[in-house]
Amino acid sequence: MGDRTLAMLAFFFFQAVTAVLFLRPAELFPELEGFPFYEGLLLGCLLIAGPSLALHFRWQALVRQPITLCVTGMFVAIILSHATHFYIGGIAESAEQFFKTLIYYALLITIVNSPRRLESYLLNVTICMALMCILCLFDFWDVLDFEGIVHLQDTQGHDEEGMPIYVDRMRGLGIFHDPNDLAMAIVAAGTLCLYQLMNRAHGFFRFAWIVPVILLTVALLETKSRGGLLAAGCAALTLSQFIFGPKIAMTLAILGAVAIPALAGRSGEIDLEDGGTAHERITMWKEGFHALKSPDLLFGVGQGMYAEIADLVAHNSFVHAFVELGTVGGTFFFGCFYFSAVQLYRLGQMPDEVWVPELRRMRPYLAALLAGWCGSMFSLSRCYVVPTYLVIGLMAAYSNLTWIHTDACRPLLIWNRTQMWRLALASGLAFVTLYLFTVIYA
Repeated sequence: MGDRTLAMLAFFFFQAVTAVLFLRPAELFPELEGFPFYEGLLLGCLLIAGPSLALHFRWQALVRQPITLCVTGMFVAIILSHATHFYIGGIAESAEQFFKTLIYYALLITIVNSPRRLESYLLNVTICMALMCILCLFDFWDVLDFEGIVHLQDTQGHDEEGMPIYVDRMRGLGIFHDPNDLAMAIVAAGTLCLYQLMNRAHGFFRFAWIVPVILLTVALLETKSRGGLLAAGCAALTLSQFIFGPKIAMTLAILGAVAIPALAGRSGEIDLEDGGTAHERITMWKEGFHALKSPDLLFGVGQGMYAEIADLVAHNSFVHAFVELGTVGGTFFFGCFYFSAVQLYRLGQMPDEVWVPELRRMRPYLAALLAGWCGSMFSLSRCYVVPTYLVIGLMAAYSNLTWIHTDACRPLLIWNRTQMWRLALASGLAFVTLYLFTVIYA
């Protein structure tokens, strides 16, 4: 079998792995429970593409792509977070779990290695993520009935007689079972649907994407997620900045801030006062930061141990990473998004134009995707899961492809002492800002 055939087969398997990641067959169809679809497809993909993965983790490659350097650093930090507490069982369990995530990331940056493949991969992610969200919406509306989807009945204050007021909140599949997780996926899917909608190469048929955009907007409201609304605002503001410029983007942001409380119901109510959901989460951040006032400052309390000190997870991925992995691991996690944002910014400052028009067109939507995902992570602890590293991997694959397709053919960013200190400064500012916010509002 030739190299070209093997490469095509690996890409096919990887597309299937991604589809199964969102459209969980065993949850949609209970009779398929027990079949290891995801693991089997991932293993098949790894067997085919495995020899090429190591190329991206050599020092020369890590220097040219600091995102991959930070993802690799996360793996080391997870091990150190338990090793410093001499918790051997924790090392084995946590390393195994994150290694599966690392494999997906490695396959993404290895296999998605051409503009055409990146475009096809984005289409697959868009369809599968949007379809998952829409199927959940239809189940919520009782149009369909999937046994694996059980929606949430939550309380929203009390009536005049002191009785609790109940609201129904939509849930999703797999990792998106929580309404806030589903809202994260909805915002990402909506952003990518807009990217497909604006693809003039598809002619009149591109307007079919209006339907999922509308359904996803409704689905976001049905989750009643404040974090989802924040994520949507971050994505919309970023996309508006690219399309309309900063003045119009800020005007739209102000109008949105005024209109959302009236239009979004529960989702638009963000109350930092004592007793509110937001205040409860900030209190959990406080307990995590308190645990770092110890020798655990550098390497953390241990991956997966946040609930041991605060009863629940942090509901903020950045706080969660800083507490569990210390300032070292938290900096690596922050660096994944910091270097993604810096490379997207530098791409706009390059004197050399990217040869491939579609790569140029992707940039605003990938920036909006990144902003929306980061916005979601301020209300969710999703530091180690595959979907987060799918987004990070997309940024790495995209930045790798863009600099290759320029006249200069120079990486957008080179890891060196200057970048190390810039990352340390940016991460330190983020840490201090989160800590001060917690001290003020907890």
